[in-house]
Amino acid sequence: MPAQQISSLTSLRFFAAAMVVVFHTRREFGYFGLAGHLALTQAVSLFFVLSGYILAHTHRMIVSRAGLCTFYLKRFARIWPLHLAGAAAAAWLIHYEGGSIKGATVILNVLLMHAWSWDVTTYFSLNGVSWSLSDEAFFYAVFPLLIWRVNTTWAVKLAGTILVTAVMLVAFKNMGRPLMLWSAYISPVTRLSEFMMGIAAYQLRDELRNTIKSGLRASVFEIGTALIVVSAIWAADLKFVSDLPFHPNKPVAIWLSNCGAGVVFALLIAVFALEEGVLSRLLRARSLIYLGEISFSLYMVHQLVLRYAEDHGYMAQDYPVAAKAALYWIAAIAVAAAAHHLIELPAQKLIMSRLKIQRSAAA
Repeated sequence: MPAQQISSLTSLRFFAAAMVVVFHTRREFGYFGLAGHLALTQAVSLFFVLSGYILAHTHRMIVSRAGLCTFYLKRFARIWPLHLAGAAAAAWLIHYEGGSIKGATVILNVLLMHAWSWDVTTYFSLNGVSWSLSDEAFFYAVFPLLIWRVNTTWAVKLAGTILVTAVMLVAFKNMGRPLMLWSAYISPVTRLSEFMMGIAAYQLRDELRNTIKSGLRASVFEIGTALIVVSAIWAADLKFVSDLPFHPNKPVAIWLSNCGAGVVFALLIAVFALEEGVLSRLLRARSLIYLGEISFSLYMVHQLVLRYAEDHGYMAQDYPVAAKAALYWIAAIAVAAAAHHLIELPAQKLIMSRLKIQRSAAA
């Protein structure tokens, strides 16, 4: 029986995507006030922790070879078709702009292997945000190992992935800026600990439910957790982190400013997943759920929409910044909705229907 959707977490995905969009459009539209004091790149960490939690919820047990194949096929259908469409759109824009890209880089990108390269022109190639999908592909690959006997091994696995992250930060501390950025922010093995935090948070759901219960107590927990998260994202801002005593170990500073809120994100997700308080009830609004459902598409298309607008002079129009920002957001959400309904969902249905046909034929 399929696991029930956790609506509040679906809505949270939109807020994570919106943080990324605001960060990537800061040059054109600014930060919208308070956002200028927040480390918005932490949103990727929220995505990674959410991914671990949701997969632990939907695939608690993979006990057969058929189940393993189904899991991998579902993950492939979830991210690769839209990634391929985004890469093709980015390639067209690069050609329009008179640029070029190496064939080997294209192959790595299409195969979702580009985050394993520490060359910035490779891991940010084509549709720049897709490096995170390369990380996700790795998380999916090792998920069956992470979920195996998870009830008794989650703490050891969490500690192990955190240790790997620490080793990566120390090992690259004296390297150049591109290598430090890769080791602290891009590398799939560095970011695996955030994915594992999501899995670990799911294992603690029953204990947390007994503590929080419902009603006013749950609302207080949700509001308090939200405030903690906002405070952590504020504290993670690089200007604050750079003043800390260990700043010379630059990968640590890069990691803190971009990924360090993973623990509080795990707490946020675990609390809101219970859906017992006032904030999680607000997140169950149908409009927010829909925005959460198209959030992956928004994440994948927002930079492409911006590049298209810049290439065709729309950003140079003599409109107030607020008007241009509003028009951009309307366009980005409209393109995201189209990509969701015309590419993402149909591709998933087609791939999974092929699996059912093959199973019927085998039977």
